This record gives sequence, C-alpha cells and structure tokens, in this order.
Amino acid sequence: MKKLVLAAAIAAAMPVLAHADVTIYGSIRAGLDSMKSTDTSFKSSTGVDDFGSRIGFKGNEDLGNGLKAIWQVETGLNVDGVATTGTGSGTFANRTSFVGVEGNFGKVRLGYIDDVLAETESTDNLYGPRRDANTGIAFPLYEGTDVFGAYGDGRVKNGVRYDSPDLNGFNAIVQVGSGEAQVSGGKKTGNTLGTRLAYANSGFFGAYAYMAKYNTVNDHNSGIHRVEFGYDANNLYLAATLQHSTLWGDASTISNFSSFGIANTGANKLTSNVWAVNAAYTLGAFKPSFVYSKRSNGKVDGQSQDWGATQWAAALDYSLSKRTMVEAGYGQVKENKGAQSALGWAQDKASITWVMLKHNF
Repeated sequence: MKKLVLAAAIAAAMPVLAHADVTIYGSIRAGLDSMKSTDTSFKSSTGVDDFGSRIGFKGNEDLGNGLKAIWQVETGLNVDGVATTGTGSGTFANRTSFVGVEGNFGKVRLGYIDDVLAETESTDNLYGPRRDANTGIAFPLYEGTDVFGAYGDGRVKNGVRYDSPDLNGFNAIVQVGSGEAQVSGGKKTGNTLGTRLAYANSGFFGAYAYMAKYNTVNDHNSGIHRVEFGYDANNLYLAATLQHSTLWGDASTISNFSSFGIANTGANKLTSNVWAVNAAYTLGAFKPSFVYSKRSNGKVDGQSQDWGATQWAAALDYSLSKRTMVEAGYGQVKENKGAQSALGWAQDKASITWVMLKHNF
C-alpha cells in the first residue's frame, strides 16, 4: 500500500517537475592527507578529509522581452562526517546563493555571492582539505590568513552584484555588501565594495580587482588590489598574480606583540605584497601543475617587519572520465622568523601531502 501511495505521489509531481527549469549539480571530494602544521602541533597527522564537497540547485524563468529570472542555492558539505569550524559546512545555502535577473544589459543578483577576489584566482588550481584554511597553508598565500587576518576570496553576505555582458572580450563587475552592524555612537562596520575589470582573447587573459572593507578599525578602511594575467590554450596554462594589501587591525592582539616595537594604539596599519605564479600542462589524461607564492615582509605603521613567507606546491591530476579525477600533491609554507613569532607557530614550516578523488554530477 505504501509503495502505491509513493508511486501515486511521484506521478502527481511529474507534471510540475516537467515545467520547472531546475538543475541539480554538485561535486563530491574526499581524500587522504598527511598534515604537519599548527593544527597538529607540528606533528604529522594522517586522516580522511573532505576537499570542498558541495550540492546545488539552480534555474531560470523566461520573463519575455529578452529578460529572465535566475536563481541558485548551493550548500557545502563534509563527506567525511566531520563538521569543520569556520566553513559553515552543513548550513543550508552556505555557498553561492542568490536570486536575480539577466538580460542584454548583463545580470543583477542579490544574496550570498562570490566576491571579486574569488573571481580573480587564476593562480589557484589545486585542491586542499577543508582544514587547510586553518593551517596557513591554503594555496596560494593570498588565500591564507595574514598576520592581521584577511578578507575576500570568498562570498559577500547581504550582497548586490552586477555583471556586465561581454563587450569585445571585456567584462566588468561591481559589488556591494552590507555589514548591517553599527555600535552605539560608532560608524557602520562590515560594508564592502568590490570592482573588477577583465579581458580575455585568443587564450590570453587579464584582470584587475579591488575590494574594500570599510571601518575595519574605527574609521579606517582596508583595501586589497589584485592583478592577474596569463595564457590558457593549447593544453598550456600559465598565470601570475600580484597583490597589494592595506589592512587595519589591533597589533596588540598579535602573539609576542611587545617584541616588534609597534605602538599600542589599537589602530595599526599593515601594508604587504604577495605574488604567485602557476603553471600546468595537459598530457592526455594527466595534468601536472606547480604553484609558487611569496609574501613580502610588510610594514606596520611604516616600520618594516620580518613577516614574510614563501610557499610552493606541486600536484598531478589524472582524469578517469569527464566527471571523475584523482589528484595527488605536496605543498609547504615557510614563515620568516618574525612571522613565525607573530603567528605563534612552534615551528616555521607547515606541510601537507594529499591524494584526493573528485566526482562531479
């Protein structure tokens, strides 16, 4: 009887599904990794981790006159069964989720949307377990947490984003995120503004992105400028990234603060530069890749600090099919002595070795 009821319910729903323009998609990623980092007290720890699995639903509706409604809801999940602190994994719609309209003018979306820096990651084509975000070895270094923290390379909450149509290879993005928080007698915090201009033609590409975070400390605004360029054609992939950051923070919260000779004002200005290069080449089902990135020493309130770092990683992808691939790799980051002290690391080097299986659907 229950089977008959279930069959009748499915049959009744079929006409609705037939008229609904909904696509279900996702990516399941899991692997083995051996990590040596601050998370493991700098002792080798081997385990099974999720590598960024997700499931999503998206669709559109033709509104006529060249206009259509668009929407998407995407959720990250952990197939290893372990919730990861800080990723929001397991919370519904914790990844790109929005509703909007699209036409000849481009598209406008409202919701939780990729920021302009996340759209400018040409030197990031390696996979890593979710916990790598906590170890300081996320690839490349511009995605890792700096001594003063970091922002960007993710999604903007309470966001409105406009994407222009392609105009002879050029396209632009303007994005605003509302912080929606304000302390009594203070200024609104958490507001962000992002802009991006990109160009692509005949395999060559380039982009400039800027993302500002307002009133980071008091009325001081943080800002990140990023430029990328490269070539992607004929099985060859080459890319480079240059980034300049101005971050405001409270230096007194840094480990071993007193040893750096920084004034305890509660509002300190850090400027730093990061660059990265990435190369890959496809040979049939194989694709070897290499990434190298370096963070400059930086300055706090105009005073140079030994807060630099270098990082490299190499990986080999093997495609089992159009939707399934295996990746094996090794990467490490080495912090300068000053950065090691500021971050409170027991050692100056963190590393990871991994083998991952990914299936898209």
